[in-house]
Amino acid sequence: MILSLLIVILILAIMYLQATHGLYSALIMMVLTICCAALAIGMHEQVAIAYLVSNWKPDFAYAISLAALFGIPLVILRLALDKLIRRSCLLPLWVDRIGGGFCGLITSLVVVGILTHAISNLPFGGSILGFARVPLPKRIATDDYKPVPPEVNTETKDFWFKPDRFVIAVTSLLSAKAFSGSRPFYASHPDPVTTTSWTNAVPPDVSRFAPPNSISIVRTSPVPFVYELTAKSRQPRIHKKVDPPTGKEFWMIRVKLKNEARDSRRAHVFTLRQFNLVGEVSGARSYKPYYPMAIQEDDATQSVNRHILSKWTQFGQWPVINNLYSPRDDHKEEVEIVFELPTGFEPAYLEYKRGARVAVSFDEAAQNDDTASTGVDSSARTVAATVSPPTEAPDSGGSSRRSRRGRQTSSADGGTVPNSGRGGRVRGVTTRAGQSKFGDELPVAMKDYQSLNNLDLSRGKLTDGHIVGELDKQDGGTNRAISRFDVPGDKRLLQLNTDRLHTQSGLGKLLDHAATTVQNYFVTDASGSRYEIIGKYAIADVEGTRMVEIQYFSGQAGTIGGLGKFQKIKDQDLKQNYELVLLFLVDPGVTIASFSTGGSATRKDDLTGENLVAPQ
Repeated sequence: MILSLLIVILILAIMYLQATHGLYSALIMMVLTICCAALAIGMHEQVAIAYLVSNWKPDFAYAISLAALFGIPLVILRLALDKLIRRSCLLPLWVDRIGGGFCGLITSLVVVGILTHAISNLPFGGSILGFARVPLPKRIATDDYKPVPPEVNTETKDFWFKPDRFVIAVTSLLSAKAFSGSRPFYASHPDPVTTTSWTNAVPPDVSRFAPPNSISIVRTSPVPFVYELTAKSRQPRIHKKVDPPTGKEFWMIRVKLKNEARDSRRAHVFTLRQFNLVGEVSGARSYKPYYPMAIQEDDATQSVNRHILSKWTQFGQWPVINNLYSPRDDHKEEVEIVFELPTGFEPAYLEYKRGARVAVSFDEAAQNDDTASTGVDSSARTVAATVSPPTEAPDSGGSSRRSRRGRQTSSADGGTVPNSGRGGRVRGVTTRAGQSKFGDELPVAMKDYQSLNNLDLSRGKLTDGHIVGELDKQDGGTNRAISRFDVPGDKRLLQLNTDRLHTQSGLGKLLDHAATTVQNYFVTDASGSRYEIIGKYAIADVEGTRMVEIQYFSGQAGTIGGLGKFQKIKDQDLKQNYELVLLFLVDPGVTIASFSTGGSATRKDDLTGENLVAPQ
């Protein structure tokens, strides 16, 4: 209450101050604060992890980084503009005051939003001047001091006027528009305010940060039900099965906590809300975090591996945030957590204590293994944990099919090649088996085309450029004919035929440092040499017209970033009856062994069985 009141006073004070300065000055300040806020929100995590975590207490690194990235550029830019701009515009007084007040309102919300978000990143562990975003449980003086629900049975509370959510919304909008990059901010940070609050709402002795690459996914599996546990003193435990609600499903993720994730006491201790799974509901085109609602039973002596709801039912249905957990097997350091997800949910990544992220792929073909609450003997759990998820096979009708959650395992043109590793959902494409080749031929001789980039031709060969045309018009075209790619004499051109995966809403929008754009695609030969992508082409139906679009930049071999998106052929066009081919310049005589998108999506297509040997 007190903190919210102070926030309102601060918003009004900044608004009044900007109104008195006039519209021109307030407008400049509004633009500067928005730009600096976008910089701070978008970069403070990377700065905190790269420079502050190792040199300062991790619990304070995010708040310091956020405040510094916002405040320092804002002060410098404002002082610089005050030196350059000596006078204001002469406007009527009422225009100055009203316009200045409006701009001042936006400025005040942004400034206070950064301030409140920085405060939320500090490890208070409880209320701040009477405000607690997470409704903490109370304790009553009974014989065992059992917790009771908070007065307001809500997930979280907000500051008055919600300035922190306002600045996050502005940043997300800019990241998809003026400040767009390889991935929009909202895709990898769908609700940073809530995530930060749940991560920090833990007892003081629980760490709030885990470094990058400190967790990994062992297995994912559907779970038919979980258990509600009633455990009264001097009585046996009572397990009651709980089925998923209508339109929902339970999915288990077995997570490996590495040594790097240990806290200062060299222990793995966490609350369930320090995990969150980010993804999108099929067709919704929006990302959302989900938190675990059940965890593997801590009693390892039980012959049945059960997942227990993390809710207090005796005192009301509300999420327990201060229950502490750790891996029940200290040697394996693995935990099984269960999420209640909407049907059709497409996962992107799992986050642990904000710093650690790992790509997640659900395999619908995976059977409900020993972790799926089906009563398998506990001795089998250790073995199953080391076994990779089973691959998908054709259905009973003999036709090929695509897993709703996994990558395509077979197709009409001969299937896809085997893969290994993790991150299948963020890869964007996978390789078609038996469809790739070496050669310099274009997919079709181009005689009627439009140049979308600087076009460089040499004796009927495409040296560099980006062209597009209608497939049916090529025979009668009058443009200078192009039938081949211009391949350097010391290289060979690999045309890698691929399938476009549609488990996400675009090529790579979800993971920090993930291989999420076509510029990151590469192939590796048997000796480990790596070859970056230098071109691509696609043939697809675009609004009823068969189009062919080609990008080829031979001079950029060995570099990253030369390619962009197709302009005429969109992702939604690459669904039926299409061809998508990636181009690589490789050395003569090498054998291509694998294809990968790099970054955090480490799953590679194994091409050793494709016999892709570059001609001498």
